[in-house]
Amino acid sequence: MDKPWPQPRIEELLTSILEELRMTKVPKRLWSLDDIAAYMNRSKITIQQRVACKPDFPKAIRIPTSAGKLGPLWYPDQVKAYIKRHQK
Repeated sequence: MDKPWPQPRIEELLTSILEELRMTKVPKRLWSLDDIAAYMNRSKITIQQRVACKPDFPKAIRIPTSAGKLGPLWYPDQVKAYIKRHQK
C-alpha cells in the first residue's frame, strides 16, 4: 500500500499553487445581457426590460465598430456590486 504524502509537502504544494494562481492575471471580460441573465438565473428579456433599464444599474459600454456599435456590455464587478446592494 502506498504511503500518503507527508502533510507538510501537501501544504507546500497547495501554497505554491495558490501563489501561482494569484500571480496569474487573467483579463476580465465584459458581460453581455446573456452573461448577466445567466449570473442572475433569469431570462435575457427580464434583465433587459426589468433590471438593466433601471437608472441606478451600471451604465452600459457600447464599443463603436465599422458596422455601428457593439453592445451593450458591462463590467462584471459593477454588476455584482449592484446586485449586492440590493441584497436583503
